[in-house]
This record gives sequence, structure tokens and C-alpha cells, in this order.
Amino acid sequence: MNTIDKQHEIMNSVKQCTNKNISIIAGHYCVADELEDLSSYGAAEKLSFELGIHTYMQLEKTNNTPTLTLWVNDIGIPKEQRKLLKENYQLPHNYQIILEKHGFDKNILNVLFESTFRNKSSVLFRKAYKKTPDKFKVYSSNDKSLARCIDNSSCKIEKNKNAYAIDGPDSKPLVMKEGPNPKCNLILGTLFRGIDISNNANIILNIFNNIYINRIRLGIFVAHKLYDLNTEFINFFCDDDEVYNEQFDFCN
Repeated sequence: MNTIDKQHEIMNSVKQCTNKNISIIAGHYCVADELEDLSSYGAAEKLSFELGIHTYMQLEKTNNTPTLTLWVNDIGIPKEQRKLLKENYQLPHNYQIILEKHGFDKNILNVLFESTFRNKSSVLFRKAYKKTPDKFKVYSSNDKSLARCIDNSSCKIEKNKNAYAIDGPDSKPLVMKEGPNPKCNLILGTLFRGIDISNNANIILNIFNNIYINRIRLGIFVAHKLYDLNTEFINFFCDDDEVYNEQFDFCN
């Protein structure tokens, strides 16, 4: 399947939409050196970004209103480096080449940083917990029944901390915050909330590396359950040079 065929598959998912605000999130990549495989030069990241550009340009030709967001994972770098990155942000060179190839105005692209939404998610979580404490259950972080975005054996777990959870989609308590640290499902849910508010989004169209599929799934779940988001989600995932659609049962 070439890039045009992949683009047609994505456009087919929104072909019935009319007069909708469609917010595309594409090209997500990691900045930290130890996450080099998930940098902007990864095959899935490049494909995701280019498909986001294609989709935006095609949606411009319809009576829908698209927006395009690039979400940058800057969490794994020192605080001062994050500050400099945000103040002097430059698109990765290969992303610049993709923009130039398609004649895409970089000023259209909305760049958001994961650390910003990590901080925001902590603030919003405190407010939600204070307002509706009955939505949450508090466990010990050592509890082996808890679910997280990735397998507990691979996830960094804060020992002997309070783990704040909601009933997850898999009949297990889903941890959203552990000690002072929000988990990726809460950060993603907060991102979706922010995009929904900023763009008055009717549809959020995710195009991500497929390594993030369960994170996206649980982020959408948290957006629904914690923030009462009723926005429609359409999700595509890139596996090297392939792309496939994935919808989640709890969204139906």
C-alpha cells in the first residue's frame, strides 16, 4: 500500500462528515536520546506526520474545518533543556523537508509539548478529585491488581505511594496518578480535552505509531470518564510503512 492508498483509507473514514471541525494529531515523536528509535526519523513517525499533512490538505478541499497538531514528547530531557526547546523550537529537519515537499505552511501546524500537559493534568486531576472524589479509588501502588498503560512489569511504578484509579475498560482499576506523577493515560486524556476545547472539535483523528495503541486507547477512555468528553475519535496506527484503523469498543 503506497502513501496515496493509505491516505485514501484515512479519508474514507471521514468521507461522510460535513461541516465538522476535525482535529488531526500526527507525527508524535520523542526528543530524548535514549528514545532514538521513537524520534522523528523513525519510519512510523515519518509516515504519521506525512499522512497528517496529506489528510489536512485533503480536508481543506471539503466543507469540513481541519486543524493539525504535532505532539512532542519532551519529558525525558532535563528541565532546562525542555525550557530552551520550547522557547526556540525548530521542526526536525526531515519534518521540514516533508512540509516543503507538500508546500505546507508551517504556521498552520500547532506544536504542543508533553511536559506542558503533564503539568496541566496534575492540576486538573486535583480539581476533579476535590469536586468528585467518588469517581476515584485509592490503592497502594504496590497492589498487583492495578492496570497501567503498559504492562506493569515494563512500567515505572512508584513504590509505596498512593495510586489514584478509576474503574478501567478491562474490569481492573486503571491508575491515572501514582504519588505525584500522572500516568500517560491521564496526560493523553488531558491533551484530548485541550484540543477539544481549543478547536471546538467534533472529531479527533489520531495518527500514531502503533507502539502507542494501548496508551491512546486508555487516554480516550480517561477523556470520556474523567472529562466527560463526547468527541468522536478516529484512530489510525502506523507499523513501519503500514497503517491500519482501530476503534475501541467503549467508544461505540
